[in-house]
Amino acid sequence: MNILVLGFEGNNNSSKILLDNINNSINLDCLYLKNDFIISVNQFNNKIIENDYDIIFAFGQKQNIKSIYLEIYGKDNNEILKTNYDYNELNNYLKKYYKIKISEDAGNYLCNNIYYNGLKYIYENKLNIKMVFLHIPYMKNIDIKYFSKIISIYFNNL
Repeated sequence: MNILVLGFEGNNNSSKILLDNINNSINLDCLYLKNDFIISVNQFNNKIIENDYDIIFAFGQKQNIKSIYLEIYGKDNNEILKTNYDYNELNNYLKKYYKIKISEDAGNYLCNNIYYNGLKYIYENKLNIKMVFLHIPYMKNIDIKYFSKIISIYFNNL
């Protein structure tokens, strides 16, 4: 199983710290996205052109939450794309440890932008890659090392 894990740069960004911890515990391909709408999409596209991934897990941090948000849709002004990942197993696994919210709104900023454009690229190029996006709380609202262990176990069991 060839897995790519995405997160956004930033010393206090919980998605970046998550990738740091995951990368140290298991051997996955991690991509640290720039906090820029165009550059991050280009980074993503270049990465999947160069590799043969089965699954892409994208993570971003979200304000004012204390649970994990499993995002179902990436949205553009006129188009909505649904995840092609069977997220029920992930949801059932994570809810043993955390409160999980199935979310239909990935927001209107960098997280939604990478999710929508990632799904769009996968669909338009007829790639056999599954993609899912999870929003995680800011560092003050989650034990990121513990969450890293939980998510690493899930990855190891795929």
